[in-house]
Amino acid sequence: MKKLVQSLFIVLLLVTTVMAQDRVVKGVVTAAEDGLPLPGVSVSVKGTTSGTQTNANGQYSLKITTSNPVLVFSFIGTKTQELAVPASNTLNVKMVSDAEQLSEVVVTALGVSKAKKSIGYSYSTVSGDDLVKSGESNVIQGLAAKASGVQVTSSSGTPGASSKIILRGPASFSGDNQPLIVIDGVPINNDVNNITAGDDPYNGNLAGVQLGNRALDINPEDIESVTVLKGPAAAALYGQAAGNGAIVYTTKRGKFGQGLGVVYSSSAELEKVNKLPELQSRYGQGKNGVYDSDEPNSWGEDLLATNRKTFNNMEDFFQTGSTFNNNIAISSGNEKGAFRLSVGSTNSNGIVPFSKMNRYTARLSADSKLSDFLSIGGTFGYTNSNVRNVQNGSNLAGVMLGLLRMPAEFDGSDYIDEHGNQKTFYGAYDNPWYSVRSNPYTSENDRVTGNVYADAKLNDVFTVTWRTGIDAYSTKGTQIYAVGSNGDDNSEGYGEIKRTNVDFRNVYSDLLLKFKTEINKDFSVSGLLGGNINYNQFLKNFGRGRNLSIPEFYNFKNAKDLYVSNEETYRNSKAVFLDATFDYRSIVFLTLTGRNEWSTTFGKKSKGFFYPKADLSYVFSHLLDPNSILSYGKVRFAYSNVGISPDVYTDRTYYTTPFIADGMTNGFSFPYLGQVGYSMNEELNADGLKPERNTGYEMGLELQFFKNRLGFDGTYYHQKSKDLLISQPVDPATGYAYYYSNVGEMENKGIEIGLRGDIIKKKDFGWSMNVNWSKNKSNVLELAPGVEKLSIGSAFASPQSYAIVGNPFGVLYATAYKRDGNGNMLINPATGLPEFEEELQNVGSPIPDWLMNINNQFIYKNWSFSFLWDIRQGGKIWGGTQQTLINRGRAKMTEDRDRNYIVDGVYASGPNAGQKNTTEISGFTYFTNYYTAGELGIQDGSWVRLRSVDLSYKFDKLGALSKGIQYIKVGASARNLLLFTDYIGVDPETSLTGSDQNFAGYDFYNNPGTKSFSINLRVGF
Repeated sequence: MKKLVQSLFIVLLLVTTVMAQDRVVKGVVTAAEDGLPLPGVSVSVKGTTSGTQTNANGQYSLKITTSNPVLVFSFIGTKTQELAVPASNTLNVKMVSDAEQLSEVVVTALGVSKAKKSIGYSYSTVSGDDLVKSGESNVIQGLAAKASGVQVTSSSGTPGASSKIILRGPASFSGDNQPLIVIDGVPINNDVNNITAGDDPYNGNLAGVQLGNRALDINPEDIESVTVLKGPAAAALYGQAAGNGAIVYTTKRGKFGQGLGVVYSSSAELEKVNKLPELQSRYGQGKNGVYDSDEPNSWGEDLLATNRKTFNNMEDFFQTGSTFNNNIAISSGNEKGAFRLSVGSTNSNGIVPFSKMNRYTARLSADSKLSDFLSIGGTFGYTNSNVRNVQNGSNLAGVMLGLLRMPAEFDGSDYIDEHGNQKTFYGAYDNPWYSVRSNPYTSENDRVTGNVYADAKLNDVFTVTWRTGIDAYSTKGTQIYAVGSNGDDNSEGYGEIKRTNVDFRNVYSDLLLKFKTEINKDFSVSGLLGGNINYNQFLKNFGRGRNLSIPEFYNFKNAKDLYVSNEETYRNSKAVFLDATFDYRSIVFLTLTGRNEWSTTFGKKSKGFFYPKADLSYVFSHLLDPNSILSYGKVRFAYSNVGISPDVYTDRTYYTTPFIADGMTNGFSFPYLGQVGYSMNEELNADGLKPERNTGYEMGLELQFFKNRLGFDGTYYHQKSKDLLISQPVDPATGYAYYYSNVGEMENKGIEIGLRGDIIKKKDFGWSMNVNWSKNKSNVLELAPGVEKLSIGSAFASPQSYAIVGNPFGVLYATAYKRDGNGNMLINPATGLPEFEEELQNVGSPIPDWLMNINNQFIYKNWSFSFLWDIRQGGKIWGGTQQTLINRGRAKMTEDRDRNYIVDGVYASGPNAGQKNTTEISGFTYFTNYYTAGELGIQDGSWVRLRSVDLSYKFDKLGALSKGIQYIKVGASARNLLLFTDYIGVDPETSLTGSDQNFAGYDFYNNPGTKSFSINLRVGF
C-alpha cells in the first residue's frame, strides 16, 4: 500500500510538472498614471530567451515551458517589474513611470518623443539642471562644452552679449549658419538685430556695442531638457528653417497626479575679468624718447629714469561684476489636469562700469484631459529685459581701445575737468571712464512666446494634434554720443542720438495626424502626416540726430541734422510632410520622411521644393546570447537632403537708394541736397532661385557594456552643401557689379565620439564621467566660374575672411612677408626688414582642429560635486589688439626697446642673397615696422579651461520642524575658474562681430571675458 501511494504521488508530481511546463499566460498591461493600455511593453520569462510584446491594446499572450515562472515586464520610461505567474495564468500589470528611465525617450523634431533605440541619426541631450549649473544667463552659452559637434562662442563677458552656436561647421556662404531654435515644438527667433542707418555702407559689427541674441530672453530655470539635432537628417521635418540643424528646448510642466509643489531658487554670483593683455609701464607717451602730447603712442620718455608716477589703469577700471537670480515655480496636478507657473528675475552688473542687464520672466503652462480621447493645453511666456551696453571694438569711443592705448603715466580715472569736459590723453580717443558714463547704448525688449494645442484620440490607431504658437517681441534701442565724444559717426564731437525700433511677429501652426498600429506580431508602423503654415514679419525703424545744440538733451528736436530709414519684411511658408517609422520586433527601425515646402522667398512662380530623409537603426545586441559584457549595441545610418531658404526679397532685382563711400569717411547718400534719388540695385538677382541644398550622410555605432555601466557613441558624417547663393562679380558693361545666383558648393565631414561611464556605482557613492570629442573638416568645393575667392563679410583691409576653393570656409587672408622655398623670410638688405607679398596670403583657418570636453560627477550620500573641462585645439585668431599695442609701444614685449634686433631670415637680393640676415635694426623699427604684417598678428586660439565647478548638498530629512519643506539644497559654483592658453590678449573665446556674422577669428579691442564664483539655494515645498 505504501509503495502504491508513493507511485501515485510520483505520477501526480510528473503530471503536474508537465502541466506547469506547458501553460499560456495572458494579460493586459496599462499605465499606472492614467490606466491606458501600453503597446510595445516587453514581456519575457526570467532566465530564458522566451518573450513577446504587448499589442496596440496592451494585451499579451506568452507560452511558458518552465516551472515556477517569473515574468519580467519592461518598457521605456517605466520601472521594470518581475512578477510570479499566478495559478489563474492571468497577470495584469500596471507600469509605473521611472524618472531615471525617462532619458530613454528623446524629444525630436516637431516636439515628437521617440525611443532612443529607434532613432537612426545623431543627437545629443542636455538636462535643464546642467543649463542652470553652467551659471550662464544665455541658454545658448549654457550649451558650451556639453555635447560633441557643438561649437559655442561668446562675443564678450559684458551683460547681454551674444553667443554664437555652430553645429558641424558652416553650410552656407551668405545665409545664417546657426541652427533653428525651438521651444515646445514652436520655432523662435534668435537674431541679434543690429540695426544700422540706411546710409551706412560699413559693417556696424566692427564697432559699437555687443548686442544680445534673442535666445537671451529664455529663463534657464524653465527648461526641462534640450535636444541638439545636429545634422540635416535630425532636423529634416523643420524643412528650410533647419538646414543647419535645430536646438529643441522642452520647458517644465506640471505633472498629472503630483499634487501641489513649490520650488524657490536663488543665486548670487561675483564676476572678475579672467584675462587681459600685458602692458609695459616703463615708457610714456611721445616719440623718440621724448614726451609729446600730440602723439598717441608710447614711444616717449623712460618713466623709471625720470621717476614719473605711473598708473595701472586696467586694474583700476574694471570692477567686480555681480548677478543675482531669483525664481519661484508653483506646480500642481490631479488626474484630469496639471499646471506650472514660474516667475524669475536676473539682475546683472558687469565688469565694465555702468554695464548691466535686467531680465524678468513669467511662464505658465497648463494641460487638461477633458475626456478619454481629448486633451488640451498650452504655454504662455513673457519676458521683459533691459540692457545697458558699452562701446566695443574698432571704435574711438571703445572701452578697450582707449584703455589699452592709454599711456602708463596718465591717470584715466581723472576724466572730467572743472567745466565738465572729458580729460583724455589724446584728443581723438575717448577716455573710457568718460565713455561708459556718457555714451551708453540702452535697450528694452518685451517678448511674448507661447502655444496652444489639442490632442484628439480618434481610435487605437490615430490621434489628431493641432498646435499653434506665436513669438512676438518689440525692442527699442537708444545710442547716445555726448557732445565732446569721438564716438559719433563723423568723429566730430558734436553729439549724436540714434533710436531703433524692431517689431517681430511669427505665427506657426501645425496639424498632425499621428498613427501607430501593429501590422502583425513582428511588424508595426508609427509616425505622422501633417501640414504647417508659418508667417513672420520684421518691422525695423532707424532714426538719427546729429550736431546737438544743447549738451545732455537727447531729443531729435535738439539735433540740426536728422535722418530716418526703415525696413519691412514679410515672409510666408507652408508645407506638408510625412514621417513614418517601420518597426521590426523592436530590433530594426526604418524611418522615411518627406517634406514639400512652399515659401514666398522664392517668388510667385515657385512650385515648392521637396526634402527627403531616411534613417535606419539596427539593435544587433538582441541577437547575442545573454552576457555580462555587451549590454546593448546599435548601428545607424541616415541620409537627408534639406534646404536653406534665400533671404527675403532676393527673388528679383529692385531699385534702391545708392550711396558712395571711400572706405575712410561716411560718404554720402540720398536724399542729397534736398533731392530724392534711386538707382537699380548694383546686384542682379537671378530668376528662379533654388534653396541651398544640404545633403548629409552619416553612420553611427552605439554600445553599452557591463550592464550599461560604460557607453560609447560614435558618428561619422559627410555633409555637402550645393547650389549655394553667391554674389559674384560681373562685367560692369552689363549695368551691374554683381550677379546673385545658385552656384557654390562646400562640404563638412567629421567624427563625433562620446564616452559615458559609471566608474563607481555604490549605494552611498558614485563617480560618473562623460567625454565628448569631435573634429570637423570644412572645405570649399566650388565657386562661380572665374571667381577665385569670395569675401564672406566686410572686415578690415587686412585680415579678411574668404571662401576659396580647396580651403576651409572663412579662411583668414592677411598681409604677409615673402619667403623662399624653405620658408625663410626674404630680407631687404637695405632696410633689414622683410619684403611684403603683393597680395594677401592665407594665414590660417579660425575653425578648430578638434573640440573635447570632460565632465566628472561625484555623488556621496547627499553631496554632489562636478567639474567640466573644455578643450579646444587649433583655430586661428587675429590678435589685432596685441599687434597694434606692439606698434604703439604699449605691449609688454616693447619694454625691451633699447637694443637692436635682427629679423630671422635670408637676404632677398644683393651679393649675399640667400645668406642669413645679419642686418641690425633698432627696437623702434623692429616693433613699428616689422610687426605691421597681418600674419604676425595671427595666433593659435587653443585652450584648456575648467569651464565649471559645482558643489552642492541636499537636506532632505528635515524632521518635524520642516513645516512643509521637502528639501533644501545649497551649493557653490565657479565658472571659467582656470584657463590655460598661449593666446596673448583677452580670453580667446571671443568674437568681434558677435553672433550674426559668418566670419570669425577677430580680436580687435574686444571687451574681455569673465570668471565667476557663485552661491546658490534651492528649496522645495
